[in-house]
Amino acid sequence: MNAAAADFREDTLPIAAEPDADTHLDIATRHLAGTGGRSNPVARHVLAFHWRQDHNRPLDQTFVSSPDHRIRIASGQLDPGAWWRISAAREPLGPPQWMVGLSKDIPEEFVTAVTEALIVPLPGTDWTGEKHPALKEGQFAGDAALDALVAAGWHKRGDIGGVRHVESPDRLARAVLRRNADPLDLMGHCALAIEAGPEDAGEPYWQALFTADVPALVTSAFVQALTDPAPLRRDGDGMDERLLAHAGYTMTQEGLLPLPRAYTDHDLDLATAQTLSSLLAFADQTVRVEDAMEVLADQVLPSTQQGPTASTSWGELPEEQRLLGAMLALDLVVDSSRYVHRLLGLSDADADAHCHDMFNPEGLVTHPVWDRVVDGAVPAVPLESLCFTNEDLYAAAGTVAAHVITCVEASGVSEGFYDQPIASRSTPDGEIICWQDLPDHIEWPAHDEVYRRFTAAGAKAVGLFAPGMPRPAPLVEAAPVHLAGPGHLAATTPAAPLLAAGWTPANTPFARYVSPCGRISTTEVARVAGAEWLTVYTDPSTDLPLWVLCADERTPAEITTAVHQALATTYTTAPADLRYSTPSGGLEPLAEAGWSEDNVAGHTFWTSPDGGTVMVDRTSNLVHAQGHAPGWLVTAGDISPGVQAGWTIEMTDRVPRPLRRAVTTALVRTTPVTRLARQLPAEHTAHLTAAPLKPRPAASARVDRTAAARHRSVDADTLRADAAAAPEQSRSPHRGRPR
Repeated sequence: MNAAAADFREDTLPIAAEPDADTHLDIATRHLAGTGGRSNPVARHVLAFHWRQDHNRPLDQTFVSSPDHRIRIASGQLDPGAWWRISAAREPLGPPQWMVGLSKDIPEEFVTAVTEALIVPLPGTDWTGEKHPALKEGQFAGDAALDALVAAGWHKRGDIGGVRHVESPDRLARAVLRRNADPLDLMGHCALAIEAGPEDAGEPYWQALFTADVPALVTSAFVQALTDPAPLRRDGDGMDERLLAHAGYTMTQEGLLPLPRAYTDHDLDLATAQTLSSLLAFADQTVRVEDAMEVLADQVLPSTQQGPTASTSWGELPEEQRLLGAMLALDLVVDSSRYVHRLLGLSDADADAHCHDMFNPEGLVTHPVWDRVVDGAVPAVPLESLCFTNEDLYAAAGTVAAHVITCVEASGVSEGFYDQPIASRSTPDGEIICWQDLPDHIEWPAHDEVYRRFTAAGAKAVGLFAPGMPRPAPLVEAAPVHLAGPGHLAATTPAAPLLAAGWTPANTPFARYVSPCGRISTTEVARVAGAEWLTVYTDPSTDLPLWVLCADERTPAEITTAVHQALATTYTTAPADLRYSTPSGGLEPLAEAGWSEDNVAGHTFWTSPDGGTVMVDRTSNLVHAQGHAPGWLVTAGDISPGVQAGWTIEMTDRVPRPLRRAVTTALVRTTPVTRLARQLPAEHTAHLTAAPLKPRPAASARVDRTAAARHRSVDADTLRADAAAAPEQSRSPHRGRPR
């Protein structure tokens, strides 16, 4: 039987239904091959080169000496850790200059490699006495021996205080070099020690000990035999059961029987996917937005590589756009945690079945990334003036995701899956084996392989946002407007029509805009969720409000802007209409759009034809108006208690007709509005139509930095401070007809 691939973790390991009567194995991992057939490593010395051999039969010891009595090879020593003891002396029968100790169960090929290195290679050449290369001083090359192990794939484990450690890839063999060791200390703390076996198992499978003056020809011969890729033939019937298990077999009366794999290649993919998912889900805690901006600084926007103008990099955009782009890219990275398993070729069903709630393929990961970054405030740059597209954000997200992945060290990768179940080891009766339950020498190679796959995924992270992946569009066009949320904080500027009409900002704690006549004021009351707009017409004869219009902070900015545009236009063209108004009219757009009208218990309702997602209520008892006066209540979306998705506008009975018509015209609008996808209310998804924002043709993506800087950034601390100073508003009721 050929078991050259002795690593039983691989999927290529043969699984036999019946035991194999052929018990021979080819073991590729030489340090796990066992002692072998007990050949005589010194036979050639005695027969071909006339070395002297003596036996101590009562103790079963053998001593072989070179013809000049300077080199001595002894076997059967009382200490099993140095069952083979090899020494060399400068003078015949003199004290040893150096010593080597090899334990009893060491592979015989390693012993032979050392003893063969001591034989005169060319008969007739005088290599006796001090001319023998094994007796020359200053020959020890411990660092070279460890370097050779590292070159063969062993791992460095540290070099502290003159003690250097390396370890085999399977963590079942290790070497220690002590540069300041006592020259003749063999069994205590020798200069070079190599051993095999689990580090925490106590006694090693075998060990090889070298004192400080062992010549390079001896250590290099041993290391070469240890790292030779040629497999060693063994009879499984005579192997230690532990070594046989490392090869993936157990011995039965009928022959060799393959053991179940500790884990499969598929298990490794699942563990890698689990780790990637948990990392990307918290990417905003791993990489700051400032770091993401720095990573993206030199990356060219793909949308600017087409056309006659020069390409633009993220670093050339205005600060607000760079910040918004980095935040949206981080949003995409966090969201990709729900489907990162696809990068490894795993299906959604496979990940959902085996990854134990690590993935969420049915919904977006909605970590409040921005809440921790800017206290919930969004960089106030109008979406209509953005210089980047969704495709630019996908490319940026790929770069940020790769950066997030490559920043993680091996120990961090292990933390992502070590306590997770191994899918292939779970049984129908509920038995679960986790990665941490495996022996160290099996678990740690799995960690190394998962880390390799993890880092390889970083190199192809851009594939997470390639076409065909379930990547969401950060920039969208949504309709109808009344369900699209308040919008980007600066996507429209509701105060702009008033300022254009000559209204002046007042010096008040809140942003207030006053008409030239001083009778009308519009106040922006900043809330955490947005800005509430309160417009009041004050009767000069009584100094009391003649009419009031209040749009809460979740009212879409386009609707509030339409109201202010109507207010500014009417003030300029027909100012009398703002004071002397009738409670009728202004609802014609609703009838034209097919809204239904109903009268119930003192209320007149106009309901949208889409299932009632928006309603206009003409009521005789406006709850929030002074004295519970009659008026108009506009509600849209879900305003159930505890839900903050819908919005309300309250208008007292004498709100001018042009303003009512502006509201109703906006309500029947079918043109999509621009939004950040993350700002669309989840409660309205079933009734919203959203599509990725189409790139706008532009001569250049470069934006005048001075103009961009004029867009004010919203400070959440100011918002909260202003909100605390604002008069408390009672909660709007759930939209619905009275009973």
